[in-house]
Amino acid sequence: MGLARDGYLVSRAVVRVLGDSTRTHEIHRVEEITGRPAYRRLLASLRGEPAGRRILAERPELSSDKVDYERLRRLPEATLGGAYVRHLDRNGLSADYQAAATRHVDDPDIAYLMRRFRQTHDVWHALLGLGVAGHEEVVIHAFSWGQLHLPVSAMVVLFGTLKHIVGERRWAPSGTRCARRTRSAARPRRSCRWSGRTAGPSRSTRCARVTACACSSGAGWTEINWRGS
Repeated sequence: MGLARDGYLVSRAVVRVLGDSTRTHEIHRVEEITGRPAYRRLLASLRGEPAGRRILAERPELSSDKVDYERLRRLPEATLGGAYVRHLDRNGLSADYQAAATRHVDDPDIAYLMRRFRQTHDVWHALLGLGVAGHEEVVIHAFSWGQLHLPVSAMVVLFGTLKHIVGERRWAPSGTRCARRTRSAARPRRSCRWSGRTAGPSRSTRCARVTACACSSGAGWTEINWRGS
């Protein structure tokens, strides 16, 4: 019964998103239902490394009660912290929405990892210099697929390509090139804290910085501090 209900919910969500790509809560539903096996593997991997165990113990979050967003707004746009908060403001987004509780996951560790993935989704936007249009979300999920291999990313790339890129003939060439170069070359950012020093990479060097240093645990190029310190 559970499997049949999950299949129904996923199918309904896919149809709804194809009709309206802004229904983020339906994308979250698909992620939660289809992503459980992948997140179990990710959880086991994190438990096997010191940085991962620290993340699971401290559970840092990108939310208004953990991050000083006014501080980020005072940063130059060339920094990751400045670019990230401007992406949120420019598109009327709230980090707290991405930090909302899961609805289809019971395990607290897996639920946290899912929230973490959602919260870092807008960091990827800032890193790749992409907006929130449907075809740009396809590129973001292509990058995410190279990092975590989540079923929801594969579905967004497949259906989103057919709808936005083929059907609507919309494309994001610069972001696509950046995502393609970095998605496999960059170390998986599963235990990256996005905290540490502020650096000011120009937009032209952003791709190189993502690959070279953005994911070094404990030594990011941003003022975003998930520890809230």
